[in-house]
Amino acid sequence: MQKSKTQDYDVTANGFTLIEMLVAVLILGVLLLVAAPGFSDLISNNRMVSEVYVLRATLNHARSEALARRAPVVVCPTTDGLACADSNDWSTGYMTFVDTDNNNVANSTDVDEEIIQWQAKQSPVAIRFDNASKRVRFGGQGIALGFEGTFTFCDSRGAGDARALILNPVGSLRGALDTDATPDDIVNALDDANVVCS
Repeated sequence: MQKSKTQDYDVTANGFTLIEMLVAVLILGVLLLVAAPGFSDLISNNRMVSEVYVLRATLNHARSEALARRAPVVVCPTTDGLACADSNDWSTGYMTFVDTDNNNVANSTDVDEEIIQWQAKQSPVAIRFDNASKRVRFGGQGIALGFEGTFTFCDSRGAGDARALILNPVGSLRGALDTDATPDDIVNALDDANVVCS
């Protein structure tokens, strides 16, 4: 008669205990609490930078069109993409159009005064322009004399996290910096004053 061989197996559980799992969940919760504000700031900063780049591209394109067409091109705030809004608030959107008759009005029926671009906006970033004309007008030589100013980009965090884009009289753009003798982490407008978020 043949003996059967039996093997003994060492059966041990290799899982987590309830205490170990609770400690892991607690550590994960603390890490999320610490990281969430930084992640929120990262998203807000990216949103703001994106808004700055879109407006900068729009203004550069408008200036290029003015130079190419040898005709005035206007960029202004709008709510419907058909007419300029009488406001310094560019958060509702902005449009670009050729303005050969110099009346600052888009005329969609005139082929010489076409609407080049309309940028609709739905963003929590507030965009304001500090020029009294409330619009930018590039002459046929690309000059923005009389329409220079500062575009300020603000969100709920206030002036300390604001960005600004400066348009000078010759029509070129640059990002605003904190140029104060004693830096205060608030960027300065064209007139060297700190930007204000209202």
